[in-house]
Amino acid sequence: MTETTDEEETEPRWWSERWWSVMESIGVSRRLERGKRYARAERVLSIEVEPGRVVAEIQGSRYEPHRVEIAFEPLTKEQWADAVRALASQALFSAKLLSGEMPENIEEAFASVGLSLFPAAPSDLEMSCSCADEVVPCKHIIATHFVLADKLDGDPFLLFGWRGMTRDQILRRLRQYRAAEASGRIVDGDGNRPLEESVRDYWKMGESFDTVSFAVGPPAVNASLIKRLGVPPIWKPHPEIRGSLERLYAKVTERAMALAYSGRGSGERD
Repeated sequence: MTETTDEEETEPRWWSERWWSVMESIGVSRRLERGKRYARAERVLSIEVEPGRVVAEIQGSRYEPHRVEIAFEPLTKEQWADAVRALASQALFSAKLLSGEMPENIEEAFASVGLSLFPAAPSDLEMSCSCADEVVPCKHIIATHFVLADKLDGDPFLLFGWRGMTRDQILRRLRQYRAAEASGRIVDGDGNRPLEESVRDYWKMGESFDTVSFAVGPPAVNASLIKRLGVPPIWKPHPEIRGSLERLYAKVTERAMALAYSGRGSGERD
């Protein structure tokens, strides 16, 4: 039986290595060992990745755990629309993302539209801890970064969620772009939002409705549905039903035309 070392078990993937290269630029490496020991000892009781921030609870020497927050400003809807469009324009990016794999050079797509998926500078992150240590980052923040890197190893799409868009939202939009490309349609990055993302605007009429017009006119053939489909079998014992329905349809058409061109409101009655 081959024995596996700790280094082999925890060998980082490229995205967590990329994360640690960013951390080194903000001085995390100075307290790396102390933070790593906290993480290894399972002092990080919980960690939640939310749009714009990571929140963690770390057990210190006292009874009450310390609260750590790491804020990273989410991308705006417009920025995400540009980013997804850039990702969709590269077949390899789309294929890997849709298969659940994070492309190693994904940052190139973000950079092509002037954006960054990872923190580009120390000022991009705001870190705080409820402990008494005045030095930032403290060992609790380092422990949070260490566990966060492990979570990114397991699910790199968490970084997308931190930046403001979930994996499902990104994949859905990529599929829309790919389907539109295959059919020759043009996709507006904001015009094809899922319903849950645009409920507030759902009933608002856009500017294009200002030019909408309706023309009301009688049908070219009266009672065309009956003439096309025929009388239902259950009515065949009553041959007069067809004539009755045709007269009824004619009256409905006459009434509809009168309402359409009389200028009377639908709430008015005779």
